[in-house]
Amino acid sequence: MNGPHSTVADLVSKSGSKRQTVQQRIERRLEVLQEWLREGIPPNKVVPKSLKAARVWNDAELGILPIVSPNEFTTTHNLYGKQVRDVADLLTALKNRFGKPKKQLASSVATTMMKFDRKAFDRQLEAAVSQWHSQRDQQLHEKKRADAAEMRSIMLLEENKEKDKLIADLRRQLAALKGLKVVE
Repeated sequence: MNGPHSTVADLVSKSGSKRQTVQQRIERRLEVLQEWLREGIPPNKVVPKSLKAARVWNDAELGILPIVSPNEFTTTHNLYGKQVRDVADLLTALKNRFGKPKKQLASSVATTMMKFDRKAFDRQLEAAVSQWHSQRDQQLHEKKRADAAEMRSIMLLEENKEKDKLIADLRRQLAALKGLKVVE
């Protein structure tokens, strides 16, 4: 998919490591199916006919790797169920778009795209909120560490001043005992 229609996700998926999590594999399916719904199915590609076919879908050119465990690619899975349902909705929308007559196509696609866009927005919002919380927690942790280091630094500087005074006093006392001159 190199060329004018390549997306950043396409480039990242090709250049990244071949080891993907189930989450990444599902997200890649969603990206490809959403792109096909917007721009059409490329001539040399086939839309999976079912969720099972979508699970075992393997297309290195698109960066899609199969999901081995059928238990992780179900609509009722506690982590991935929502996204698997989104995949099912996209498969249905693609079947409707390319299988229905032109008159039914406009209303069906418009309704499906609006529904999908809302779901995509919700997923992006959830990811952004999660990232914000994570960054905030990390920043608060780093601030606490920096404050503690600053306090420790202030204490050490005070200790150094006291020790410098003590060293100067001891040098004076030593000089007075030996009859040496104090040079400061």
